[in-house]
Amino acid sequence: MTKYSYNFKLVLLFAIVLTINACATKKETVSTSLPSTDLEEEEMIERTLDPIEVVPELTLDSDSLPKVYRATAKMDYDIIHTSLDLKFDWAKQHVMGVADVSIKPYFHPISSVALDAVGFDIKEVKVDNSLATYTYDSQKLTINLGKSYKRDEKFVINIKYTAKPNEVPAGGSEAITSEKGLFFINPNGTEAEKPMQIWTQGETENNSRWFPTFDKPNERFTQEIKLTVADKYLTLSNGLKISSVKNPDGTRTDLWKQDKPHAPYLAMIAVGEFHEEKDTWEGKPVHYYVEKGWAKHAKKIFNHTPEMLTFFSSKLQYPYPWDKYSQVVVRDYVSGAMENTSAVIFGDFVQKSERELIDNDNDNIVAHEMMHHWFGDLVTCEDWSNLTLNEGFANYAEYLWQEHKYGANRAELHRLNEMNGYFNQNAAHPLIHYYYKDKEDMFDAHSYNKGGLVLHMLRGYLGDEAFFTGLNKYLVDNAYSAVEVDELRLAFEDVTGEDLQWFFDQWFLGKGHPYFDISYNYNESAKTLTVYTDQTQTPPDFHRPFKMAFDLAIYYPDGKKEFKPIMVNRLRDTFVIANVEKPLTYVLDGKNINLGLFEDRKSSEALQAQFMQSPNLYDKIYAFSALNESEEGKAIIKSEPFIDKALSDPAYVIRQFGILSATEGLAARPKYLDKIEKMVTADPHSEVRNMAFATLAEVPDFDMLSLAGLVMESEQTYPVLSSAISYFGDDKEKMKTYFDRYKNETSDALVPSLAAGLADESDEVVTFLESKAKTISNNYVMDFFSGYATYLSDRSTPVIKRSVELLSSLGGDANGNIYRKYMSVRTLTGLKDVLNARAGMDTDAASLAVKIDEIVKNIVAKETNPMLKQRYAEEMEP
Repeated sequence: MTKYSYNFKLVLLFAIVLTINACATKKETVSTSLPSTDLEEEEMIERTLDPIEVVPELTLDSDSLPKVYRATAKMDYDIIHTSLDLKFDWAKQHVMGVADVSIKPYFHPISSVALDAVGFDIKEVKVDNSLATYTYDSQKLTINLGKSYKRDEKFVINIKYTAKPNEVPAGGSEAITSEKGLFFINPNGTEAEKPMQIWTQGETENNSRWFPTFDKPNERFTQEIKLTVADKYLTLSNGLKISSVKNPDGTRTDLWKQDKPHAPYLAMIAVGEFHEEKDTWEGKPVHYYVEKGWAKHAKKIFNHTPEMLTFFSSKLQYPYPWDKYSQVVVRDYVSGAMENTSAVIFGDFVQKSERELIDNDNDNIVAHEMMHHWFGDLVTCEDWSNLTLNEGFANYAEYLWQEHKYGANRAELHRLNEMNGYFNQNAAHPLIHYYYKDKEDMFDAHSYNKGGLVLHMLRGYLGDEAFFTGLNKYLVDNAYSAVEVDELRLAFEDVTGEDLQWFFDQWFLGKGHPYFDISYNYNESAKTLTVYTDQTQTPPDFHRPFKMAFDLAIYYPDGKKEFKPIMVNRLRDTFVIANVEKPLTYVLDGKNINLGLFEDRKSSEALQAQFMQSPNLYDKIYAFSALNESEEGKAIIKSEPFIDKALSDPAYVIRQFGILSATEGLAARPKYLDKIEKMVTADPHSEVRNMAFATLAEVPDFDMLSLAGLVMESEQTYPVLSSAISYFGDDKEKMKTYFDRYKNETSDALVPSLAAGLADESDEVVTFLESKAKTISNNYVMDFFSGYATYLSDRSTPVIKRSVELLSSLGGDANGNIYRKYMSVRTLTGLKDVLNARAGMDTDAASLAVKIDEIVKNIVAKETNPMLKQRYAEEMEP
């Protein structure tokens, strides 16, 4: 195990700033004896993004991996077209289907076909309208074709079946928490607060749980899907809706057709009482499906969708290739979002009000899923080992959009987040990983984060014109086909005329990243700048040495800057740049392109100049972090010129650093006290306003109540409002006023703070909090239960008794959200402690504590979810 050097400290400090800001949104003035939790919030974090969480050490070597090469699936036959006719039994959670699968031999003659069909009841099988014999083992349906078919001889298999995805044992992973493939949500309509829905999640190989297919990413077919549902429901699938026919029995049959081929895992359906908002782009339908309560926010939730379609089509010089672009939000989704061709599914965490979308938009995840329609849907990885050919491009789309729409600082902030997520992994493996343990393991910060970061380096090395021309050639050459990484390399080589095997060997097929120790020496008499690079600390099982292209940035006192190209290709290298006037500072990776751990050794004066002169966000963050390592550097950070520069920086993260720099002795420096107070209401970014508010809270005798009152009347964003609300916990009248003001908000953002601050035991308040316990969105479920626990800890025993019944029901709900279940159990456990503390004076409290103990033991004993079982085993008393 190896500790990070300066770069680790940089990332750590960056995370600290964000953590301080996040903490400022939570109520700190109300204490509670109820336990906290660090349960990972997978369902609340989009699959494409990684949480900022820094650990001091990284396991650099992967676990002992099986020496089994994960080959691309062999294709004995090719599915040309799939036609499905589906009806649904909501009570049984069954799919009644008829499938017509058009097939031809891939090359060699075949006399049987084995289709993936998991957990079906097979009713009848025909081949070209003649009954066929078959065998079925609940996983594979093997059909005797009755004759040998030669290459290019097509035939149709007709299968009548019932799929029972809810009755098949379903595993899952951190990225995709269930493998059911098709999900019935609130199927019996017993949860009044939850809509009835059906939706699918095909990746990786789970669509074969609701229709028979060859469930591998190197297959592709066109499709038609008929959906017969109650007339009140809207339906969605891939392609265009060709017809919609009302039936005499009150149902309706919608026919969806996609006439361009795609991989089986990209097929989808969704059924529900959605609000549908319609838009267009270049004559193609663009639709947004949200829950009806979010109708007025639908376009804002998916803001910039048409603009993004134009941007990516232009950037890639390849127009969006599919017939429509639809986006739908569903409940209890098992992943962040999924790029089903022309019909993207999102978890309900994207449903945000206009206030929530301020400084917290959905642009990244919308851009990510959209880019998949070129990289993943149009051109698909042929096996999961090559997953980064899908996910790396989708992650890099986030950077490209940020750069285009919001500028370099926001794009660079995204790049730093991606690096932080990648460096934070437990093990290293090649980006193209042919020896994974399980295909689900490929959905990690290599395929996503590192994949995008490597593309950024390749763009930096080749230049924009060559990079995007290469991407266009890759798309044109491989449209509607499956690929491996060599096809990407060859596209770039054909465009540039350069052999790029060295780049692909080290970054795609090699392991890890370089550790660079960099130092400089300027000889004033000779006017030479010498740069020394050392990669010897790179772990021996990583690719080494890395060949790296740098643009050395040299900054001069007159404000001039120049770049000098440097190519590093040895473990230790020395570069002498001649005819250099005395510089203020220098940065080897002057354009912030490269991925690696860099210890950039230079004087405090040079670091200060780097902070003051460089326009690059990374350079400023690095300089701040490195200066913080010495007493001399800390004095610079606290100097007025440094603070003034930081507080006025265009990047909001640097303004947060400025607040940190000005914090010590703030009361003795009225200049900054006044400035930070103004930032609470005047800074353009809510995270800075929130941090300024939290900083002033640490100033002795500062009138926070007055400032909080000002915030409550002027602020638009929920995080800052939440921080301000926390200061009124002792003022029952004010809290009731804010409760009345915000209780009917579409968003749940303020509910955790209201819960923690309220002291009212009226039926209105108690009922409101009980309702939120059942309905709070995944965005806020953890914070809400912490606030609800705070509320209950000071309530009367009858109110607690009433809540125990609710929490017992939520914690024991077999089909419930795992985080709601977990937090309900943890809240019950905390209430037991609260009641035991009252037991000497309150016999009802004592008996209720005993009852809670029995309830919790019963819930834990009956739990079947592996994650919850493990957590309960770790935390509950034996």
